[in-house]
Parts: sequence; C-alpha cells; structure tokens
Amino acid sequence: MRYRRPKPSIILGTVAAVVVASPLAVLIGGSAPTIAVDPSEPPAASALTPTTISQVSLDDVPTIVLNLVKSGLADAGVTLPPIDVSGIDLPDIPLQIPPGLIPTELLPALPSTTAPGAPGGTTTPPGTTAPETSPSTDAPAGTPEGAIVKEVSQDNPFSMVGLTWEGVANTTAYVRAKKPDGTWGPWISADKADGVSEKDPNKQGTEPVWVGRTNLVQIAVTDNGVAAPGATNTAPAQSPSPAESTGSASPTGPTTSTTFTTPPVPKRTDTSVPTSTVTSGEVVPQAFTPKQEPMLTTTGAPGADPLQQAVSTLSAALISPGTGSAEGAQAPADPAAPVDPAAPLAPEAPAAPVLPGIPAPTGEPQVITRAQWGADESMRCSEPTYDPELKETVVHHTAGTNDYTREQSAEIVRGIYAYHAQTLGWCDIGYNVLVDKYGQIFEGTFGGLDKNVQGTHTGGFNDETMGLSLMGNLDEIAPTPEMINSAGTYLGWRLRLAGKDPNGTGSVVSRGFDGGLYAAGETATLPIISGHRDFYSTACPGQYGYEALPQIRAIAAGAGALPVAPAPAPEVLSTTDQGAIAQQWVATGGPTGTLGNATTVEQTTPDGTAKYADFENGKIYWSEATGAQVIQGAIAKAWGALGFENSSLGLPTSPETTGPDGVSQTFQGGTLFFNLITGIVQVLRTYVDEFTNSYNEQRGTPAPAPAPTTAPAG
Repeated sequence: MRYRRPKPSIILGTVAAVVVASPLAVLIGGSAPTIAVDPSEPPAASALTPTTISQVSLDDVPTIVLNLVKSGLADAGVTLPPIDVSGIDLPDIPLQIPPGLIPTELLPALPSTTAPGAPGGTTTPPGTTAPETSPSTDAPAGTPEGAIVKEVSQDNPFSMVGLTWEGVANTTAYVRAKKPDGTWGPWISADKADGVSEKDPNKQGTEPVWVGRTNLVQIAVTDNGVAAPGATNTAPAQSPSPAESTGSASPTGPTTSTTFTTPPVPKRTDTSVPTSTVTSGEVVPQAFTPKQEPMLTTTGAPGADPLQQAVSTLSAALISPGTGSAEGAQAPADPAAPVDPAAPLAPEAPAAPVLPGIPAPTGEPQVITRAQWGADESMRCSEPTYDPELKETVVHHTAGTNDYTREQSAEIVRGIYAYHAQTLGWCDIGYNVLVDKYGQIFEGTFGGLDKNVQGTHTGGFNDETMGLSLMGNLDEIAPTPEMINSAGTYLGWRLRLAGKDPNGTGSVVSRGFDGGLYAAGETATLPIISGHRDFYSTACPGQYGYEALPQIRAIAAGAGALPVAPAPAPEVLSTTDQGAIAQQWVATGGPTGTLGNATTVEQTTPDGTAKYADFENGKIYWSEATGAQVIQGAIAKAWGALGFENSSLGLPTSPETTGPDGVSQTFQGGTLFFNLITGIVQVLRTYVDEFTNSYNEQRGTPAPAPAPTTAPAG
C-alpha cells in the first residue's frame, strides 16, 4: 500500500530551490529511446522489505460495541449470553386477547379498571379486550445491545494478526480488517497454535490470520463463541460506523491468567475417513448451532466480567510480512562455513528403497526454497534437530482466510515464519512444508527437505513426524485440486524416501501436551498420513481438509493426480467500457497502441482519491481534478520510485511532451523531465504547490478545498 503525503513544511521553499536541477535517485540507463517508453527493458526486481511485527496489548486499545447482526458477527457464529431479566424493571404490558378465543373459566381474574372520568369506575369483564397500551420503546439501563470488541490500528500497514498470552483460561477470537475502500472484510476465526517455546514455556498464541493489507482491525474475543455483552448506557471509547455499533468503555479491574482454546473435537474411535462430496473450491454455507457452554469462570473483582478480564491479558501481534521479489532475500548459510560442533548433524538421506506396489519417485517435487520465498535466516535462534526416523506425517491448515493471490502466498509464509520464530519463540517456522491453493509448495523448517527435521506443529508428537500445512481455512472451503495434488505428490515422495507406504500406518509415542488426545507415554497408531485433529483437540485441518485426506493418500501412493480445470481468463479492462480510463486507452490505440493490452480492471487507489488501470506498457490514472492521463516508460518508473500518487508530485495532469532534449510530463506538484542524452530523470518545480499551501496555512489563509472524487462515467 502506498502512503498519503505528509503535511508539508514552510521550509520546503528552500528544498525546492535545491531540488529543481537535481536528478532523481533512480537513473534510467541504456540507450536513449525516441519516447519515454522502453518495452525492451526488463522490469527491475524489487527489493524485499523486511518483516516487522508490532505487539499491542488489547488492554490499551479502544473498546467498542458492535451489533451482532449488522456487523456480521452472528453469521460468524458469535452469540451473547442469555439475558437475565430478573433484575431488570420491565414495564407492564397488558395482554390483549380476542373475545371468545379462550374459555372464560380458564382465564385468570383480571383486576378492575377505572374508566376515565367515571366515579367508582367500571370492571372489564373477562374475555374482552383491554384498552390498548403502547409499550415503552426505551430499553432499561444495562440491557445488552451488542458484543464488546477491541479495535486496533497502526499507521504502518500490516497484513497478518496473531494473538498471544501467558497463562491459562478458555477463550476464542474472531478478527476482521478494514479494506482500503472503507468496507469491512469477513470475520475470521483464529485457531490456537499447537506448540511451546523452550525459552518461554508460558508464551502461547494463535496462528497468525492473513487479513490483507490494512491499518485497522477489530478483534472479538469470545468464550467458545459467546461474546461479552455491551450495554446502551455505556460511553464510547471510540465509535465505528453508526450503522454497526454503539459505544462502550473498557471495563476495569484486576486481570487473571488466561489462555486461548478452540472448540474441542471428540477423539476418533476409528481410522476410516468419509470421502468428501464437496466440490473443490466450493464455498459451503455454515449452519450455526448456539453454544451451550457456560461463560468461563475466573477470580477477580466482584461483578467484573471474567471474559473482559481475559481480554485484558491478550496482546495482538500486527505483522507486516514485507513485499517484493525473492531476489532480495538473504542467501542460505554457506555450506563451507565453520559448523557449530554442538549442533546436531543432518544424517545423509537414504536411498529410496523399493516398495512393492509403490511407484518410485521421479525426482524431488518442485519446491519454493526458503531463499526464494525470502526467509531471513538471522531470525532463527537454534540449529535444526534431526530425528533418527520418520514415522508419521501430519496434515494441518493455516486457517485464516482463503482470499489471497499467488504472489501473496510468499508473504503469508514470511509472516508465519517471523511470528512462529520470534513472537512465539519457536526459533523457526513450525511446519516442515506449506502448500497454497495454487499448488505451490514452500520449504518450511530449516534443515533439508530430505532429512528428518523436527518441526513444531503437533504438541506432544513433534518427534519423528513431519508437518505439512495447507494454506487457508478448510473449514469454510474445500481444497483445490492443485492443493490436493501437490500435497499428495510431496508426501508420496517424502514417504517413499523414508521407506514408508503412504497407505500404511505409523505408530508414535506421545510426550504429553495440554489438549492432546493421548497422554504422555501412550502410543498413537494411525494412518501414516493423518490430520492434526487425530492427535489434538482441534478442528485442524478443517472439515474439508480432513475429508480430502483419502485423496491425498491415494495420490501419494501413485494413483494419479486429480484433473485440474483450466485457469479462468483474468478479468481485465475492455475497450467497450464507458469509463474515462477505457476511453483514454482506446484513444491511444487500444491493445495495438503504445500501452498494449490491459492487465487489470479499473481500480481505486488506496487513499480513494483516484482510479487507475494497469496495461502491458504503462498505466492510466484518473481523478476529477486531473482527468485521465497515461504514464509509462522512464517517467513512470521515476514517479513510482517517488511513491506514485502519494509522492509530493501527486497525480499526472498532462500527457508526455517530447522536446528537442527530452520528454517531460507535468504533475500536481511538479514536472518530471527525462533527458534523452543522459538517460536521467530530473524533478522540476518540485514542492511548489506544497510550499504555497503550507505558506498559506501558516499565515492563516485557507488552502483551496480539493475537488470531490467521483468515478468515471459508466
């Protein structure tokens, strides 16, 4: 996401004088083209920005109250506890019964009523309707109005959210993020991470939830789906949109030790798995059954809500996974470098044995390595542990959202890695391998995919097992054929390398873990490709991920891949569209012109001030103030290096103009000039508008109001 321009200073006039004749830091090399477009020049690889994590205590952020229905919390399965009306002074509302509907002898005796103005009054006989009375429309003080929710914001955008805590209790949480267009995304449940840090055994957390790039999230913490109620007579700490919420102040009082749990799943009594009848990729409506569990009980101040006390002990980890290609990733350790003598040595990978009826692997599956997805190896705080044997593989899902692009998959993996390694203190990413919905396979835990590297993925059963995580929430959507094929292909290769039959069973001994289905010392004998829920009280790998395990086993055993539907043609801008951007594209020649084919539909800039569309050889930006303007080639690259529309230059206000010495294009805050002889882009008249506005503001003269932004016609 690009950033809004900072407020200018009055000293910008001095800066402008210095910058007028200065070249931009980005130099455009190569021979000088006749125009500013150089389609033969390969795009420059963007450097990988580092992953950052900010930790925010929920006790320090605003508390709001959201209407369950209008906010969508009810659709996510969140309820409020039953209302106890015994202590509420409700107005009497007379019951009106049509005459003759109930026999007179079955009706209770009604009190006499006095007719207005009649001395002594008259008695209303049984069976007749009482005078109409309008019930009070004012809810009594303290009546629950909605669910208490925490709202967390940050100036720097982030894409993932995890919750951490220390101690024990019984809570679940839902997270949603505000999109760049101002609307709210869906509520996403956060699953408990199944692992313990050796350095800090009390540190626990959820798996990180991918929410897309945002600056604001809301977090609803519940007791197994039952939220803390907020009342109409509480004062708002910070109010969201009027259509969704009423305010509520954050409660005070001593806190208690809390933990985070997911709804328990009964221990299985057999190893059979039903075949899924859900079409891969199909979104399945979720029927909701209200939870009957009581609210958790804790000790604390008299009258204090225990769930609200639990919320005060939680912290939100706001994760920015970084952006850019893997060319900027730190290279893996040099194999010739000195080895720590205390570090365990990786055993040599055994030769693949011959297994009757199991086809030999044709080679290692295509995997995106740690260096390729951008792992910063300096985040690791320990060397890998190698097990003597691989006895079991465990399939997980990352939960979170299913709404991510192929390019964002690497960002998700980087975010999980940083969160697992640093925030939770696991020293590395917990999963040995991750597979996205596009079938991309990502190397997880450091140490070698062909080695028995011990991960942190299944509490009590990390020894002699390997964890593969399917990226997405497979409680909501069935895994794609690409995901199933890649998971099966990889597990088939890995198990064949270990001399195991993918259709066989494995036996592993539990070390014991809170929430585990097997006590310490018990042996679990299960299919060698099993789900996380077979070992731990969790829904992981989701209903539809679990139902896909027979297909994964079959592919691993060599049954052949599932058919994959051809990828749908991407939705792009059409020359028949009536908007100003499409009309400008057609005016430049359409697909056969200098811009080439459209590669996106019309989109809105993150700050909502303009529209734009991408093309093979450039972009077109539109706003009501500037109209539709083409930007491409060297000038477009220089403008992008400055920050696009959020730079001090603002939006383009004219097309390119070619002169005897070069090509220039004007913007709201200055001009970019591309020197055809030197190949350098210079910034001219930079900060003029900003200086003028700043000067007027500081002298008390109001700056002209910006024109309202509207979409192009059509």
